[in-house]
Amino acid sequence: MKILITAGYFPPYCPASASRVNKLAKYLVDQGHDVRVLSPKDSRFPETLKAEIPQDQIFYTHYTDINDIPVRFKKAFRSIVSQKNKSTNKEVKQEQPATPLKTTSQPAVIKKESFISWLYRALTNIPDNSVGWYYHAIKAGRTLFKQWRPDIIFATAPPFTSLLVGSRLARIAGIPWVADYRDLWSDHGYYDSGYLRRMVDILLEKYMLSNCKGLVTVTESWTDLLRKKRNKPVICVMNGFDPEDFYLNDEKSDGNENLLVEEKITILYAGHLYGQKRDPSLLFEAIGGLADKAKNFKIIFYTENGLDDFNASQKKLVAKYQLENVIEFNTYIPQKELHKVQQQVDILLLLRWNDPREDSVIAGKLFEYIGANKPILSVGSITGEAADIIRDNDFGCVSCDPDEIGHFLLQKFQEKQSKIPLKLNDNSRNNFKRVEQFSKLEKFLSDISQNKNMPFKSSVNISSQ
Repeated sequence: MKILITAGYFPPYCPASASRVNKLAKYLVDQGHDVRVLSPKDSRFPETLKAEIPQDQIFYTHYTDINDIPVRFKKAFRSIVSQKNKSTNKEVKQEQPATPLKTTSQPAVIKKESFISWLYRALTNIPDNSVGWYYHAIKAGRTLFKQWRPDIIFATAPPFTSLLVGSRLARIAGIPWVADYRDLWSDHGYYDSGYLRRMVDILLEKYMLSNCKGLVTVTESWTDLLRKKRNKPVICVMNGFDPEDFYLNDEKSDGNENLLVEEKITILYAGHLYGQKRDPSLLFEAIGGLADKAKNFKIIFYTENGLDDFNASQKKLVAKYQLENVIEFNTYIPQKELHKVQQQVDILLLLRWNDPREDSVIAGKLFEYIGANKPILSVGSITGEAADIIRDNDFGCVSCDPDEIGHFLLQKFQEKQSKIPLKLNDNSRNNFKRVEQFSKLEKFLSDISQNKNMPFKSSVNISSQ
């Protein structure tokens, strides 16, 4: 099967969380399929992931950052004005009295976004800020079709511009395409744009899906929602872990030995905090409530901006319970290095928004944690699919009660002191390998590809996936 994947993020030009499409491409190539990936060369992202398919199968296109256009315009305008001012002031420069230098440093002022800037983004970032890739992607797709024609297009989002690209290229080539919703678009519980923008997104998404032959998403709740609202075949293909990412060798841990303390319980979180939605405050309270026993624990964070990602109330809790020597704040590290650290710590922290809208969200890091084979502490919401996975498989603790969290931590500390291995049940863990999920997707794509000129009739029992 010839498969074209359109992805707004693909290694190395992607956030660390965008590993699913990389692993899918690898899986499909390993199964003997002829795969090509179309993706932008977006230098905004640091290199945290490496592509796992041959480079000659990846077509990186140019990328236009539409939000950089007004910035460049302002710089050019200021440069012109500055040159004129220099020319005007040159003649009187010697007549001006000398101005003493100011030695008192002033704090940096964070400028609030102007209305014009907001309006520009509102009018141009449709469906998102990756829309500047659309023209380049369509042009590259047309060129690719002259020498290679896929049987099916698999478009994965976010960014949702990827879906627009997939839909348009499918119309150009006259072939079926499938939309992969790693996150929902206008149907998402986190959707918070205004009424007019929501109407635009709803109409745009409806038009885009008009020629779509099937939908893929990552949770059962979203599967049910899409099946009801979109009237198309839908399959749930959860994220998972790749066993090849999780093994330790005899080498040192790439300079991270200082993070891992034998006599303490080390707890790790890596990822975005999403404002108040991923809030570690309950963990801080739990550790603080252990009083002098708090010294037996070490919490390690890897977030985009380190300490700057934490708000004032969270920092106050750190100060209140004197946890400055317990908690360590770091910025992101490459994913390969992170996988090694995940296997060396004792507990992996999952932060969940304590809101019913979180029930249908399963963070991709949950499957990384399962792959790392360490107990999971889920703090926040105690309901939803992610909570069920942890509880049903005895993978750890799900709680929003500081006392219960504290009890779990002390229990794990005692187990470590007693030399009891802190790991998961292998039988339950093996059910979450990526290959188990991707095999369902492979069948789904094959069914759609083979029935592209007739109404879709899948032999896959979609309702049972």
